[in-house]
Amino acid sequence: MMKEKQKLQCKSRGNILLLHCFSLLVTVFVVHLFLQWTQNDLDAGLVVNFIFAWHTEKFLISTGVLVMLGLWLWALVGNIRLANALLVLSGGILGMATYEKMLQRNEPVYPSDLKMLTEATFLLEMLNGRTLAALSLVFLLFLAFVLYSLRQAKSKKTVKLGWKSRVLILITTSMALGYAGQFQQEGNLLKKAYDRTAYWIPYSQQMNYYNTGFVAGFLYNLSAAPMELPADYSQEKIDVLKATYQQLADEINTNRTVALPETNVIYIMNESFADPLELVGLDLQTDPIPFTRALMDTSYSGELLSQGYGGGTANIEFEALTGFSMEPFAANITTPYTQFLSSRDNFPSIVSRLEQAGFRTTAIHPYNTTMYKRLENYEALGFDTFLYEDTMANTAKLDTNPYISDAAAYAEITAILKASAEKDFIHLVTMQNHTPYQDKYTAIPSAAETGIVSQSIRNYLQDLQYSDQALAELLATLQEWDEPTIVVFWGDHWPSVFGEELYALNTLQNMHETPLFIYSNTQEVHKDLGVTSPIYFLPEVLELSSSRVTAFEALLMALQEQVPAFEKALYVNGNTGEYVSSREGLSEQARSLLADYDLIQYDTTTGNRYAEANGFYRIAD
Repeated sequence: MMKEKQKLQCKSRGNILLLHCFSLLVTVFVVHLFLQWTQNDLDAGLVVNFIFAWHTEKFLISTGVLVMLGLWLWALVGNIRLANALLVLSGGILGMATYEKMLQRNEPVYPSDLKMLTEATFLLEMLNGRTLAALSLVFLLFLAFVLYSLRQAKSKKTVKLGWKSRVLILITTSMALGYAGQFQQEGNLLKKAYDRTAYWIPYSQQMNYYNTGFVAGFLYNLSAAPMELPADYSQEKIDVLKATYQQLADEINTNRTVALPETNVIYIMNESFADPLELVGLDLQTDPIPFTRALMDTSYSGELLSQGYGGGTANIEFEALTGFSMEPFAANITTPYTQFLSSRDNFPSIVSRLEQAGFRTTAIHPYNTTMYKRLENYEALGFDTFLYEDTMANTAKLDTNPYISDAAAYAEITAILKASAEKDFIHLVTMQNHTPYQDKYTAIPSAAETGIVSQSIRNYLQDLQYSDQALAELLATLQEWDEPTIVVFWGDHWPSVFGEELYALNTLQNMHETPLFIYSNTQEVHKDLGVTSPIYFLPEVLELSSSRVTAFEALLMALQEQVPAFEKALYVNGNTGEYVSSREGLSEQARSLLADYDLIQYDTTTGNRYAEANGFYRIAD
């Protein structure tokens, strides 16, 4: 009788464990569906076709990865209901983050974005009411399920994994997930399994996720070396490039009057500063940036080709400060600031270049220090001082705008100039124009005045007006300043406030071009820069100040002639002025220069840093 009872208990326990396993599979499947659904703009048809018609094999592989994660959670917490709840919570948050990011920036969530969880308050402020409500609902359901699970755990019907089983599963799944984390390593079997049917698209992660699924796309963007090893990389090759471009630098320098800039240099990267009059389909009746527009007619000016849309500020900043483009990086390198730069020492940049010339170098960001790990990155780039919201003397805000105003940030610049006896390099990243735009100001231009019905767009137009006015005041002050000063001003990217319909009416190029000018308070010189990239800012400053260049800057100048602007899938052909979608559309000379540029960028970001040792970034004696 006793044996019979034990058999029944074992059978019952086995059945319950099978039910637990089944519930885990169902949860994983539902979470996977949700991730695909949110990635594809809530289009259920695309999800069904992805699973059952187009990419079944990849979906099954990705489901297997999620099952490993589910088993790991089960072994960790020891309760299947709690493990399922954690899967639903994390999948729900990740899915909603994906939907929101696709909506605002036309790009999916990357592994590096998870580091932004430390900025949860800032991220929540960017969400609309509907998304916040959905997020709150998911969290409340999670709490309710946890409480239910804890109560059920006391029930005799609950079957828990034994400690031996938990440890075994935890070790096995940890090893499996750790191996999956090395997705980009050569010979990775999981990647090989995907490679059977996957068509990876390095230049467009939006299409990459669309073609391979959320899980595969996410794995593809896990950390690896910033760049792939060029076939001809060696110390000898870098030395040859040094000799080649030093000769070019020497030729350029014969016409330059000073060895080092005898002027203050100010970089202003203005948040979401764009020109709405350039948009097709927007019948705007007023000009929100009249001062900027007039100034561009009397200075070096043009359009910046921005790597981002609706975001990506840190990447544009990285390009402007280092002279290194995002284009040659491996596809999984989406944010250098968070993926590798912060761990580097003495990274070559305009900061280190001017600091060696006796400049005092100051970074200003009227927000906190943790966003994009700016504190660590500014140290790596060589800034002497970093001023932020808690250390700035000027922190005034406009109306109900939650961010420090441009006028206050510009007042910080003038205060630094007045207090400094040395030449200054000041780099400012503004915050005034940052999203969200709904109810940002109590008084905004009317619909009748602007021709725009949307309140959010009119709030953004008010942002631009305030920015334009603050800029006029700053340059009026600098015009009377007794020290030569050059200002490089650009918008980092377009905001996503104009919506998908207007975005679709415009070309991809239009939505990645923002205003740019380089102003001098000692000379009024107009030069049409056309469309250009942030990596070329320093050579333009050196030209305007008639300063000598390094071998690296000579390389940039040669490259600029052939490829005036470039990002992944967007290249301006220097011979025709037209956009092409790949390097193959460029001239042979342009491709050769890009290959040289790749070698130097690889050497500095990934390789042995031979260029730093051989003086590639220094003025020749």
